[in-house]
Amino acid sequence: MKPLLSLALLVLAMLSPSALAAFTAETDREVIDENDVLRLTLRIDEQIFIGEPDFAPLEQDFVIMSQQRASQFTLVNGQTESETSWTLTLQPKRRGTLQIPPLRFKGQESPPLRVRVTAPSAEAQEALRALVFMESAVSTDDAYVQEQFTLTVSLWYAAGAVLFGDFPPPPTIPNVLVYPLGDAEPGRQQRDGRRYNTITQRYALVPQRSGLLRLPPQSFAGAVRIPEGGRTRRKNLRAQTPRHELSIKPVPAGWPEGAPWLPARNLSLEATYAPALERAQVGVPLEQTLRLRAEGIAASTLPPLPAPSAPGLRTYDSQTALEEAVRGPWLQAEQRMVTVLMPEEAGALRLPTLSLPWWDTQADELRYATLPGAQLTVAEGTLATLPSTPPTPQPSAAAPTFGADPGEAPPPAIAPLKDDRASAEDVVPEASVPRGPAWGGVLLALLGLLGAMGLWRWRGRSAAPPGSTGQGAQESPRKALQSALAAEDRDAAYAALLRWQRSRDGQGAPEAVQSAVQQAVSALGAERYGHAQRGQGMAWAELKALAGKLSARGKPPAPPPLPALYPP
Repeated sequence: MKPLLSLALLVLAMLSPSALAAFTAETDREVIDENDVLRLTLRIDEQIFIGEPDFAPLEQDFVIMSQQRASQFTLVNGQTESETSWTLTLQPKRRGTLQIPPLRFKGQESPPLRVRVTAPSAEAQEALRALVFMESAVSTDDAYVQEQFTLTVSLWYAAGAVLFGDFPPPPTIPNVLVYPLGDAEPGRQQRDGRRYNTITQRYALVPQRSGLLRLPPQSFAGAVRIPEGGRTRRKNLRAQTPRHELSIKPVPAGWPEGAPWLPARNLSLEATYAPALERAQVGVPLEQTLRLRAEGIAASTLPPLPAPSAPGLRTYDSQTALEEAVRGPWLQAEQRMVTVLMPEEAGALRLPTLSLPWWDTQADELRYATLPGAQLTVAEGTLATLPSTPPTPQPSAAAPTFGADPGEAPPPAIAPLKDDRASAEDVVPEASVPRGPAWGGVLLALLGLLGAMGLWRWRGRSAAPPGSTGQGAQESPRKALQSALAAEDRDAAYAALLRWQRSRDGQGAPEAVQSAVQQAVSALGAERYGHAQRGQGMAWAELKALAGKLSARGKPPAPPPLPALYPP
């Protein structure tokens, strides 16, 4: 028997301290009201440097408001004692008997605990409401499916009190798109003769299904510190907004069959063209930009716009972009579609009229946004033939859009060409030395001449537009064309020639130079927007010769000679 006892003691001595470490749990109270908080302390008789228990099971019935960790090590009479503890502050989510489930750590399990959560007394509720309370309001009691309405959430707390806690996050509601309308706004209000500080946040809600919509209450869990009886007291609390129910109406019976549903407060549709319609030519690309703007609707729910089509006009590369902004309590959505049009025949052409139905949610009636068909007279171009088959659009990276699925976001719109900024070497005239008098006063004449040259050079430099020098300046069309020719990049050459046409230099150039540039633009445009083989429309030698014409500069007239110092 003694050998067995000795063996058991030896085995116990060989066990590591962690194998015998106790894992315990305790709470500071067993009964609390629903506005109070509970402190849960977990202990293990071991020094823990890495890792912690899994607290996820607690989140079923409690909100974990804070978490602290502490370690302790003592040495008494040659014996060591160590301990690691975690203290959690828990806010109950409901009334009734709640269970703190067993928590596991390092192969051990803490004992389960029970806590009874009661309703606060009427006096306690009134005293709490005098310190902190929440309010909410909706902009309407009913709305159409996909129509935006506004939810306003406000947190009030007494002036002089210090509030601890975070404003509730945006609500998560099934089948409803939620957008914060700006940042939370602080303010001051007076209610029942008392002054309060307020924090207000507005949300745009866009329901995606019809029926009865129940909005969940928004809750704040935290603490407030107030002066009381000459001392500062901190009180834990929880406040929440009332519940709201809305009737979400389906698409009305009078809506045109097959048309995309489009509810909005205001809506506009417009079109712009570049270059202008009166300058249309056969074989010269024409960019049409359609803009659909709507208020009170998410950009992701705007219907796609149809691409224009007309006899004698070919359509290429329609690209769409969505934008969304906030103006007051309403979402501002915009859809922008850019389409390249290529006239194929000379003469009068007319684009079809575009009519878009939409539902005016303010007047509660059907309306139409109508864009009359544009009339254009196409002049003869410089190309004899045009490609017969439209190109295959090249894939482009999709720009993320606020409120839309990133996987379904449309490609970005064509970026507008920027205004030209000439570099300093393009606008500073060459120096010419004015002649001075040939007789007497040589020294004074020389000084006057130097002063005039300095003034003339200063005026020449001041003619250069600001921002035209330095590394951040935009490359001029001439330099961009030269770079494109050096890299044999025909797309870049096409873009540089378009920029030159829209610049001041292009508009003021001689007609012969403008005609040569237009011929090159037509040829490169036909290559870019057709299946013709690149490089056959216009040879590199012709493009380089054209670049030389754009780079040629005439000398400015010499300034008048200085007046004589001693006139006869």
